[in-house]
Amino acid sequence: MRFPDRLRLAAAALALALPLAAAAGAEDVRNQVIARQKERHPSLAPSDLAAGSAAFDPERQAEAERNRPAPGAAEAIEAGKRIWTRKFGKGKSLAGCFPNGGRRIAPAYPQYDPRVKRLVTLETAINQCLKTHGQPLLEAADPQTMGAVLAYLRSLAEGQKISLRAGSAASEQRFEEGRRLYHTRMGQQNYSCASCHLNHSGDFFGNAAVPSPVGSATQWPWLREGRPVTLQMRIRECLDRMGAAPFPAGSDELAHLDYFLTYLSNGLAIRPNAWRP
Repeated sequence: MRFPDRLRLAAAALALALPLAAAAGAEDVRNQVIARQKERHPSLAPSDLAAGSAAFDPERQAEAERNRPAPGAAEAIEAGKRIWTRKFGKGKSLAGCFPNGGRRIAPAYPQYDPRVKRLVTLETAINQCLKTHGQPLLEAADPQTMGAVLAYLRSLAEGQKISLRAGSAASEQRFEEGRRLYHTRMGQQNYSCASCHLNHSGDFFGNAAVPSPVGSATQWPWLREGRPVTLQMRIRECLDRMGAAPFPAGSDELAHLDYFLTYLSNGLAIRPNAWRP
């Protein structure tokens, strides 16, 4: 998606980027977001919105169907599988660090870990395993390594419903931090994520419709020109287009945004490795 032209959007964005109630809990906020999107798109269910830009564009939807499975998806998944199952001493592998070899674990991430007192994303958990076994860490922003591993790992949970929890005060605080960041104006454009995706979902800017935040966590990684692009990679791209310095790859800020957006997709099925132009 091209970032909206500043002159076309600035006035509307300034008027409409109203934050959701900060005092509300995670489930209340999720319901508010879904209700707001239902008002904007009464004919679309949350599962429809999970198609991203294609939810509002029949031509894009048809193109996505023609590119299913996404070109390069099989190669990315196979590359990720090789990294996931590679032995790195004493018969250990990434697969051995996770229940059931990693099958069907993706719907529960990100999750708050009280032992380290921070959110653990899939990227974090992967690198924790590598660190424990004295192996080089994967670069969180590298499509060829971390992107490929997530393409494989999330393929093991295809069709499973996202099931994040925010039952503790600590996890609620991380959700609230993600919500706050989502509504924070930043960069040369003075936009927030909400300026476009919450208040202008379905509007066309450039050659694509703005995706809704509801369902936005279901299809990651995307395959663009055969390269797997994770949710956190895409957030960094958007920040760069806003004229803001992207948060460092693997940072707590990205983890909080990941948690916020993924929680909004609770109950929706994971459909990873989708095609994007």
